[in-house]
Amino acid sequence: MTTDIRQKVVELIGEDGLAQAFAPIEEASGLPNAAYWSDEWLKLEQEHCFRRAWVFAGAEAELPEPGDMKPIEIGGVPLIILRDRDGTIRGFHNVCRHRGAKLVTEPCRKPTLTCPYHAWSYGLNGKLRSRPHFSGPNVVDKFEDGGGDKLDLMEVRCETWNGCIFVNVSGDAEPLVQWLKPLLERTGQYDFSSISWAGKLDFEVNANWKLVYENYMEGYHVFCVHPKLLKFAPMNVRWSGEWDRHVFYNDYIFPELEEGRGEGLPHYPGLSEEDAKRGLWFLCFPHFAAEVFPDQFSVLVSYPVAPDKTREELHVFLIGEAATSDDYKQAREATLKMWDDLNREDLGMLELLQQGRLSPAYDGGRLSPHWEGPTHDFGRRVIERILS
Repeated sequence: MTTDIRQKVVELIGEDGLAQAFAPIEEASGLPNAAYWSDEWLKLEQEHCFRRAWVFAGAEAELPEPGDMKPIEIGGVPLIILRDRDGTIRGFHNVCRHRGAKLVTEPCRKPTLTCPYHAWSYGLNGKLRSRPHFSGPNVVDKFEDGGGDKLDLMEVRCETWNGCIFVNVSGDAEPLVQWLKPLLERTGQYDFSSISWAGKLDFEVNANWKLVYENYMEGYHVFCVHPKLLKFAPMNVRWSGEWDRHVFYNDYIFPELEEGRGEGLPHYPGLSEEDAKRGLWFLCFPHFAAEVFPDQFSVLVSYPVAPDKTREELHVFLIGEAATSDDYKQAREATLKMWDDLNREDLGMLELLQQGRLSPAYDGGRLSPHWEGPTHDFGRRVIERILS
């Protein structure tokens, strides 16, 4: 930790705000309002939480063919993920090495990456191929093996796991499988090699990204906000969850299967009777939220856009042919609808939480020791990552 960063943290949230994040849950409050409205605070989170960690960037199935590419912003940094000519998933900084123009603005399929400003052209491997008129009128500089470190696109560390794409902007995170280890240790009974991508949902959220996960982790609000979910898994089967290293974990046993959760779709092979009625959910800090039901693996990820703006993607993976077969179309659509309905029930609440943090009368609140200990720990982890 540098003295300058600690001074910046104190300047933004105060010594009291810093202290309340580390207080025992019985005495604690949530993060101060500035942590949800300050542009400067968000910059610290982008740099220290998102750029330095593994961040989910999409599904491999979004890029089925060579030349398929998806622009995405992670940690405030514009990136491109793409499938190159040999089928490898790669990540690059989404910026031309000449004058810094963004290369890709929407998902597309192209044989090369060509800058719209001066038509510098890069191969799908990121190497510079040509630059017209750079050395004079009607002269095209061609490059057989790229232009070297100063001219080729800057690559970003990128790895995949069972159809999920992750990037690490800083390049110095631990190996991806090690980062996922706390999740994998608790899910040994699930054969994740059997999952296939079934589709995704996109949401724009008028709230801070942290509120998305604070809401995601705690089951306290279910009785008030989610009537269908409450019927599926009542309050008496729920608990607060816990952190295991950098991963939050929770689960419950639900009484019966229902459409969208466990009914009408194939299950993971070899599940026990108990696991066939179990729901598990995880948050791999900072943003990879995964839910495991007997028939699916679903991912909710939020990308900060502004202190009060968040972009969400919700990806659904199903077992085997259930992801694409017409035989399972109705059940597949019911699953996506279930997630869409559930998430939209939260959106209005998140906006109310965001707006309430404009009030000087709100000082972080009083948290439930029974339900909100892990949620409180999430704020502490944000600060710890900034200070580390």
